Amino acid sequence: MTRRPQKAKPRSLPSRKRRKTTRRAKPAPRAPEPLDAFITAGARTLGLAIDPAWMPAVRSHLEVTLRHGALVAAFALPDDAEPAPVFKA
Repeated sequence: MTRRPQKAKPRSLPSRKRRKTTRRAKPAPRAPEPLDAFITAGARTLGLAIDPAWMPAVRSHLEVTLRHGALVAAFALPDDAEPAPVFKA
């Protein structure tokens, strides 16, 4: 009769002390972004539906566009500046 090899006993893991967890306060409700009303009004005027998940992306693109527009508007031109020629194809 042959002996069966005995299975090794599973080692117990070292006990870990539980950390005391403190409950985090719920974040305060966010105030609406200043451009959200503008975006919503513009979309309604144009008959567009904007998915709420896309609002942060729309807002950031509009912020960049407005910053670029402000840079162009702030550039002072002399009074004798000639308008650019218009090319037609």
